[in-house]
Amino acid sequence: MNFTVALLQIAPHGEDQKQNLAKGLQCCRDAKVAGADLAVFPELWNIGCAACPVDGPGRRAWADAAIDRQSDFFQSFVALARELGMSIAVTYLETRQPKSRNTVSIIDGKGVVVLNYSKVFICDFGQEELLKPDPNPTEIGCDANCSPGESFEVCSVTGAEGAVCVGAMICADREFPEAATQLMLNGAELMVIPNACTWDEIRTAGLKTRAFENLAGVAMANYPGPRSGRSQAHSCVAWTEDGTPRDTLISIADESEQILLATFNVEDIRAFRRTEYWRMSYRRRGVFKQNSF
Repeated sequence: MNFTVALLQIAPHGEDQKQNLAKGLQCCRDAKVAGADLAVFPELWNIGCAACPVDGPGRRAWADAAIDRQSDFFQSFVALARELGMSIAVTYLETRQPKSRNTVSIIDGKGVVVLNYSKVFICDFGQEELLKPDPNPTEIGCDANCSPGESFEVCSVTGAEGAVCVGAMICADREFPEAATQLMLNGAELMVIPNACTWDEIRTAGLKTRAFENLAGVAMANYPGPRSGRSQAHSCVAWTEDGTPRDTLISIADESEQILLATFNVEDIRAFRRTEYWRMSYRRRGVFKQNSF
């Protein structure tokens, strides 16, 4: 059974939500034509991952750009997912109190919202800097004005050849092993990762590690641009049945704008899990919580 993910490495129209909506809808249509079962946006697509200003009025305007799942922006993707019969992982600044959240929602091919995930490991450093009369934006984390999510739920997403259990992380979440571990414990066979940051080989190594250690596929969608881009997908299957090593990379983009397709062999992942079940058993038993290292 194959499951194809379209990683939408596309540039936004700044904070212009109308233009971002139009471009996002068209790219989803293009992904469907290319054979995708699930399209994944980079982080905070509705506002183009615009940073929150440090001045009071700017921060309020940024927060006012947040949307909820009843907004026209969101409901347009619900309607499109139903029309195309394709799942969509759409990202947005979500209206919440007391602070907005950095969220991804997965809408299935019937137009049903099957997963809502808000970034747990937010980059909220720089709170003291914000209190200064003239704060330095470079000393403030991109999520300083967001509140964190609270859990790592998973969902079932059905593609052309069958269903797969999918979980989500957002950007910095992937740098913390606890996030992927919790998704694995909750049953995720595939982890999708909306992203928005520069990219390098250390981050690629992190993705490969998250896939292998949790016996799941990973698929990361980033924004294009210099030192960015590099959207990519990895399987967890690190060797064949006879023990021959194999490259876990499925596909990788360069820095340019594009729609990258990544096709996962889900049966291979499940078979590898059965072979390497003991790795999961340790984690499920909580062995590392019981010992001191």
